[in-house]
Amino acid sequence: MPNFSPTEEQEEIRHLAASLATEQMRPQGRACEKQGDISSTLLHTIAQTGLTTPFSEIYGGSGNLEAVTYALIAEELGFGDGALAMNVLGSLMGPVAVALAGLESQQEEYLRPFCDEQTGSTLRGSFAFAERTGGYTLADVSATARREGDNYVLNGTKRDVIHAAQATLGIGLFRIEGSHGAEGLCAFSLPAQAEGMRIVPDVQKLGLIAAPSASYTFEHVLVPASALLGDAGSAGVVRAATFYNILRAGVACGMARAALEYARDYAKERHAFGRPIASYQGIAFIVAEMAMKLDAARLMLWNAAACWDRGGHGIDTVRAAEAAQYQAVKIGKSATIDAIQVMGGAGFIQDHPAEMWMRNAAAME
Repeated sequence: MPNFSPTEEQEEIRHLAASLATEQMRPQGRACEKQGDISSTLLHTIAQTGLTTPFSEIYGGSGNLEAVTYALIAEELGFGDGALAMNVLGSLMGPVAVALAGLESQQEEYLRPFCDEQTGSTLRGSFAFAERTGGYTLADVSATARREGDNYVLNGTKRDVIHAAQATLGIGLFRIEGSHGAEGLCAFSLPAQAEGMRIVPDVQKLGLIAAPSASYTFEHVLVPASALLGDAGSAGVVRAATFYNILRAGVACGMARAALEYARDYAKERHAFGRPIASYQGIAFIVAEMAMKLDAARLMLWNAAACWDRGGHGIDTVRAAEAAQYQAVKIGKSATIDAIQVMGGAGFIQDHPAEMWMRNAAAME
């Protein structure tokens, strides 16, 4: 039976992420939602921990990238505030894709600025994965790239791309025209502006308001062949997409855990008919089911992350990560809704964060 017990180093990193989440992110969650973005001070504080630069020390990073470690980090950040967690991790995915799929020259060009102690925290990355007609599975990637001489022609759409409008480094997933399966997947660094490319910021979003996002439309967009990360169909591209699913699953598990603990504590303190409402089966069963489903989703997440760390990029690892992401988001949505059900009318007012968490979880799809 697999042993998912964190190492001593992973426990220390998890505690660091947990302290950031509870002491910095959660208290600022509501203010950042009203602002529509993370504060520069909080972003700088997170960057100083080294959690946002898991790259080779050659480029000034803090070390190697491990999926299990970042699954733990993502859950803790999601526990603090899901929108801020997606803000930070959505930005991280731009340089991560370069680290996993890019050539050495591309890594030198793009990773070093993100690792700079002075200015790195001001840079934003983005990772364009999901499309208007699909979700976060590789089979749903239908945006195409066609080689024409020294260029590629890009066509398709992307949705819910965090930091798409502000990104210093934007990466997009495409499929070589006419290809099928993982063999034709490729990633490109996207220009800030190009003829035929439209970036439309998402406005009046239901949730994840503190993680600004936008949609892309590509209509015969010409990009140089040098914008291709590594080679088409490389394992690095598959691993980058799989890693993003692991991060999303971690954040969703954190959201579910936050809802579970908040609802549990509220039910213990709220009295009705002379006793805590937690003592009534109708409430206790809801909380117990939330905990059971969270444990199941977390197990799927850890299994996918462990497969990734063993170097997996085959169909089994891809499916494990996609299933973990799907199930975790589903549990995140149901847990936040259940928390509001436990709290009754109090769950809908902004004196409590539950309604914000519910909106954030719903926006993860």
